[in-house]
Amino acid sequence: MTRQFNVAEALQDELAVALQESLGLDFDEASRYAAPVVRHLQQRYGGDELYIPQPYMRRNVEAILAARNAGQPIKKILKDFSISRRTFYRLLE
Repeated sequence: MTRQFNVAEALQDELAVALQESLGLDFDEASRYAAPVVRHLQQRYGGDELYIPQPYMRRNVEAILAARNAGQPIKKILKDFSISRRTFYRLLE
């Protein structure tokens, strides 16, 4: 019998490992903490793609807005600030 890959279980395991490493919990205890978080994410965002920002990425939104307001082409802004088009529009919201 082949076991099917369960994305929710994989996410719970990933979160449990993070709790285990950062708080020193044993895996079973960490997994018990991770389970309600996964359920919440499934209920709130189930079926959606969830954007997870890279750690420690701070964007100078004022500089990006100033470049846009100065009439710079979007392609140049994206290149100068090393951001994607999607990130650009997300920052403008």
